[in-house]
Amino acid sequence: MGCYCQECGAEIKGRIDKKFCCDMCRNNYHNKLYRQEKRQISRINKRLAANRRILKYFYTSGIRKVPRYLLEDNKFDFDCYTSSSTGPLGRTTYRCYEYKYSSDLHKIVKIEKD
Repeated sequence: MGCYCQECGAEIKGRIDKKFCCDMCRNNYHNKLYRQEKRQISRINKRLAANRRILKYFYTSGIRKVPRYLLEDNKFDFDCYTSSSTGPLGRTTYRCYEYKYSSDLHKIVKIEKD
């Protein structure tokens, strides 16, 4: 039973552990994987950059407490942040690069900057 190239499907001659029939197929296969990964990272970075712009706008305007709906109206994505931490009182703080934000029970978002 022979082995087949993961890129083009051609039968591979030689070592039994080979995955590609030639350098071109190996390069094409890995370039496709890299492009898919790069697109995913790019989508996430665009969402993070948009969130950062929104936080920066409010913060530099002197508005440090914002109703959640205002962020939502500006297309802020609450599911996209760079990190999060939970304080001793159980309040979660989210970070978007140098900005951090947290929300209270009244859906008021407090914005801070490091």
